[in-house]
Amino acid sequence: MRMLQDQDTNRRFLVCGRRLWPVGIRAYPKTRVGPASSRSDFRVLGWALICSVALAALAGCFQETAFPLRPGDFRRISACPATAPGDASGETTRQWLARAARDLSPLLEPGHQRYMVTEDMVDEQGRPRDVFTFLCRPEAHLNKIIPNYYGFLHTVQGASTSWAVGREPPPWPGFRQVWIPVADHVELSGRLGLAEKDGAVQPADCIVLLPGLFGDNGVARTRDLAAALRDHGFHVLALELRGHGQTDRRYPNVFYTFGVLEFQDLLRVSEWLQDTYPQVRRTGLVGCCWGGNIGMLVAWYDARGPDDPGIGPVLARHLPPPSLRRHYTAGVMAFSALLAWEAMIDETETPQNPLDKPVVAYLQRLIRERMEMKRHPSVCGKLRVLIDYEFCRSELTSEFPIDEAYLALRLVPYKDRPCPPKMESARVPVLLVHAVNDMFASPQAVAEFAAATRNPNVATLMLRAGGHVGFFACNSAFTYSLILNFFDPQRGPAACTK
Repeated sequence: MRMLQDQDTNRRFLVCGRRLWPVGIRAYPKTRVGPASSRSDFRVLGWALICSVALAALAGCFQETAFPLRPGDFRRISACPATAPGDASGETTRQWLARAARDLSPLLEPGHQRYMVTEDMVDEQGRPRDVFTFLCRPEAHLNKIIPNYYGFLHTVQGASTSWAVGREPPPWPGFRQVWIPVADHVELSGRLGLAEKDGAVQPADCIVLLPGLFGDNGVARTRDLAAALRDHGFHVLALELRGHGQTDRRYPNVFYTFGVLEFQDLLRVSEWLQDTYPQVRRTGLVGCCWGGNIGMLVAWYDARGPDDPGIGPVLARHLPPPSLRRHYTAGVMAFSALLAWEAMIDETETPQNPLDKPVVAYLQRLIRERMEMKRHPSVCGKLRVLIDYEFCRSELTSEFPIDEAYLALRLVPYKDRPCPPKMESARVPVLLVHAVNDMFASPQAVAEFAAATRNPNVATLMLRAGGHVGFFACNSAFTYSLILNFFDPQRGPAACTK
């Protein structure tokens, strides 16, 4: 077996016996017959044809897929380290994650068993490491469909392509519709499944599930996770926030504020669960994509002080004082959180070519559909314009300074804007799970976040595969095992942490 190169065309072949296998094509030499413009046009047409075939494959073969927990997929991690009676010591969430990831790593696919926990994302000088180099994933491949084929495949298989606003999703066995009051004029829609044994509701923690940006309970991923949690003895509430799903159907004039008012809504949801159902011991939270952002920020909002720098003076007048109750003490998990969301806003300012940036182009289509559905004054693909429209038509009105909303939602620095270290205040376990082949939410921003966060009960995990919220499609056994162990009342970080 040897390598052969054709000197006339620069084509390279792997010679194996009598067979020649092409292994790469370089640009033709300048001496090749034909004008340069013709050669350039030919290459453009060739790449256009390849991309068209790839996009056709995506449209025809890639679709949302159910990935329920299968028998035998769940693996329990080792027990928390024993401590002496009365000893207040224990693990931090970061230490718990290092142990859990080590125990569960055999579930990862061969070739994908290398991962990064929080300590791996920071070098000896406290600077963020290059996650792409550490995990051997070229950053330049993120938005290319062929090199990042599985990233796109898993992303699409884990995402819904339709709205469940005008229609109600099919029933889920063991779940019922509930309406949760969060304000004088707003109740949130949810599907609640209570853990039962022999027909009696059992004492257990309740895990609240949040979908991604504009998501609802029509997403198969939410249904499958809800069923898995309930089958393992948890109460589960799949929630639809303001402007989402059946909440939007009942209250079409109540608009989404991307978390600003929803933070307080979620505290009231936690209190409603515990006040309405004595069998609910604690609450926990799982969020995906933008729902992951909101989940992490709720951990900050729950622990905020009366003069928190992350809340501007105008917003403070719209919010009640900090609550004396604690919320989501079972912990918060965020999958594929969009930490660098303001950079994404910038990318939507100009129309994107689906061949160059397919994910941003898809987001712009989603934005236009949202504008049409909510009958905003104009329709475009700019996320900044959509946010302005939603805030202007919300109870905050057009008088609200949008910069204060951005301040409350900011998790990582952006240009010269203020970015108070919100997660230093979190007093519940928080775990952010990300994939280095996520073409939508910046993987490197996770390392920057880890380097800037000193709170040992805020942990980060970077995997080699999973795309954007495609972890169940990529590896359901690992993903379910991580979630179920995280919320385990005896083995999870809430039970083991200091």
